Amino acid sequence: MTQQPVDGEKRELYTQEFPRRRDAIRAEREAARTGQLPVIQPAPTPPAQRTGSTAAGAEAQRQATEAQRQVADEAQRAEEQSQATETQPHAVVGSPPASAYGHGLVTPTPEAEKAAEATSADTATATDNAPGSATAAEPEKKDYGRAGRNLPAAIAVGAVLGGGVLASLLFYPPSFVVIVLIGVIVAMWELANALSRSGSVVARVPTVTAAGLMILATYLAGREALWVAFTVGAGAILLFTLLERRPNPVKDVCLSLFALTYVGLMASAVVFILTQPDGNLLVILFLALVVASDIGGYTFGVLWGKHPIAPKISPKKSWEGYAGSALFSTAVGICMALWVFDAPIWTGVVLGTIIPAFATLGDFSESMIKRDLDLKDMGTLLPGHGGVMDRLDSILPTAPVALVLFTFLPGFIT
Repeated sequence: MTQQPVDGEKRELYTQEFPRRRDAIRAEREAARTGQLPVIQPAPTPPAQRTGSTAAGAEAQRQATEAQRQVADEAQRAEEQSQATETQPHAVVGSPPASAYGHGLVTPTPEAEKAAEATSADTATATDNAPGSATAAEPEKKDYGRAGRNLPAAIAVGAVLGGGVLASLLFYPPSFVVIVLIGVIVAMWELANALSRSGSVVARVPTVTAAGLMILATYLAGREALWVAFTVGAGAILLFTLLERRPNPVKDVCLSLFALTYVGLMASAVVFILTQPDGNLLVILFLALVVASDIGGYTFGVLWGKHPIAPKISPKKSWEGYAGSALFSTAVGICMALWVFDAPIWTGVVLGTIIPAFATLGDFSESMIKRDLDLKDMGTLLPGHGGVMDRLDSILPTAPVALVLFTFLPGFIT
């Protein structure tokens, strides 16, 4: 029977051959880079084997050669891994290679197994965290559960914005126009950036400028000035696009006019309500109805929402949420109709029924735009909400409807 080489001899061979082979590989690569001949240390003579016969000695020599080949292969693999990532540690000198286990070469001791496991864990960690690794750590996405947003931040931002708007309407209504003007400019810029993802170019300068002029013209000179500003803005967009000589001028003009109408014209309806008698109270009523619709829909949707209205457009919008929107909005409409405007109770019911419908349509409209453009939010300016456009999605399409309702329902615009 062939006598196996003792573990100490194998370990001695490994500790000598592994560094020598590693240095040889590095020398060959350096020589290939510089054009010089590499200087390679001669292989150490394998230790004498304890054999009792010539055949046993030959078998021991064969096993020693096999061990040397395994060590050389392991050294080359370690060198290739070190070239792939600088953070990957080399194998621990003095520890047998993992490939030697189970091949009759080395019987690992418990200490060697623990050291190999520790080295493997360190290597995996370094590889996962390497900058060029395919599994490099990505920014962790926070899970906000069914709420779908950072609720504390959303409440805080909403309270600050709501308090500022309410204070401006109660104490100095012209300051509300400034708030609307700033909001329209930011929203127009966000919408232009979003629409540009479709491959078209929105004429930002004339579009944003025209929207701002429409707000000011409505407040200072009324409805006729609004249409004049809109017409001038549309002409400026057309001229600007033609002068730029863009490849898709028709599409660019259409998107720019859409942005001007969707944001500028709709927001001008809110300013026009403000110019009416008791306009500040009418704007408060309008905003209260929309906010109540959002809160009711959000609350009922999170707690009981099971039946989506249009899952392909907005999966989280449910019929239960819409019922909450109508309930909350109707309650606000009745209370303000009776106690603020001294209007019939049925007018509050009408407002609380129609306003949530158009607010929900506004939500779906923006959700459809964002889904088409592969966007989650229009911006990141408002923590917990997204962008300014994400807060105006239910307000903008509802403003002209509210203006019509206030005009024809008794007790509001006289």
